[in-house]
Amino acid sequence: MISQKAQEYREDLVKKLCEAMERGTAPWQRTWTDGDAPRNAVSGRPYHGVNTLNLALQSGILGHPEDPRWLTYGQAQEKGWHVKAGEKGTHVEFYKYEERPKVDEFGDPVLDDDGKQEVQKSVFVRNYVVFHASQIEGIPPYEPPARNPIETSEKAERILRESGADIRHGGNEAFYNRSGDYIQVPERGQFSSQADYYATSLHELAHWTGHPSRLNREASSDMRSESYAKEELIAEITSMFVSAETGIPQTQEHFDNHAAYVSHWIKAVKEDPNALFRAVNQAQKASEEILKYERVREREQVETQITPEDQAIDQKPALTEQTIRDMKLIEGDTKVYLKPRVDGQQYKGKILHVDESQGYCVQQVGRQSLVVHKLERMCEVPPLGEAVKISYGTVDEKAKISIQEDRHHGLRR
Repeated sequence: MISQKAQEYREDLVKKLCEAMERGTAPWQRTWTDGDAPRNAVSGRPYHGVNTLNLALQSGILGHPEDPRWLTYGQAQEKGWHVKAGEKGTHVEFYKYEERPKVDEFGDPVLDDDGKQEVQKSVFVRNYVVFHASQIEGIPPYEPPARNPIETSEKAERILRESGADIRHGGNEAFYNRSGDYIQVPERGQFSSQADYYATSLHELAHWTGHPSRLNREASSDMRSESYAKEELIAEITSMFVSAETGIPQTQEHFDNHAAYVSHWIKAVKEDPNALFRAVNQAQKASEEILKYERVREREQVETQITPEDQAIDQKPALTEQTIRDMKLIEGDTKVYLKPRVDGQQYKGKILHVDESQGYCVQQVGRQSLVVHKLERMCEVPPLGEAVKISYGTVDEKAKISIQEDRHHGLRR
């Protein structure tokens, strides 16, 4: 379910994106060699889906495409930084998932084949506001990550190889043959650079993910059709997501080769603003399909980097009421609740501290009360500095987190 305000924000994004495409400066038309994908300046976590697209576009509008850092007003305050006077924030989307018992038109439970009541799943789209690092006073200068061209090439080769795709070389065209389920690209030496070879191959790999045996996207061989243009848009955004996350650059020559589709993309998203968001959703799934083996490798690297000896050396003292008090998160005679009631309870207030290594966060509820929550009991890590509502269900359910009203701005986050 999309609120009227959220729909207005979407339409505004589509308008800006169309203007950028007409100028030839769409968010995916950058090489990402100067920085990472948009990410939170405090937590370091990257934004996903349409937020990546939106923030990359906005950072270019602000004149700082090389700096990927964004944060909320509350996070800036928490760090002792300040939003510059007169600066306007950018809206990003927050998805709230709810499950409710399913009932029929008479209010009676709807049961499945096993006699259990079915669950109605709903997704609600909300917006909250973030600011770019260039809009913040006091934030340290951005230091872009070092890029190793050899490692980048090895990663690109690994992604292509581990995909299992049938990639054939020869001829003068690059395309994906859906009926034969293979990718055709010219010989490497025919490309102007190695980066252009990888950019083209990954673009075709994005099309490859749409095969019925994988993500099963609608496709058309008619280059003049709307369906064909939408699939090209999905592939371009997929390439952007993969490039932004891996450092494998996109090239201007690659973009020039797909310039013919720009007018089709503009027409499609102007007629239906939500078409862009559907394309982004499909591109997110496609990029995850392409990077699924990289995801496994990343998890294994994290696990192997920490030995039992390291854990013993780095082990922190047990969490106690005194350790929370020593943080001096709020002044005065503070009450600390290490074991809040969780079955069916709700807690509202600002997240003052998050420690993912020890698996807890601290929330201020009331003027002088702190509640310590275990992250393992939550569906996600709550955003530092944000006022949220933490809702616990039954003992076996994960607590749900929703952004609360920011009274400073008078906005519903």
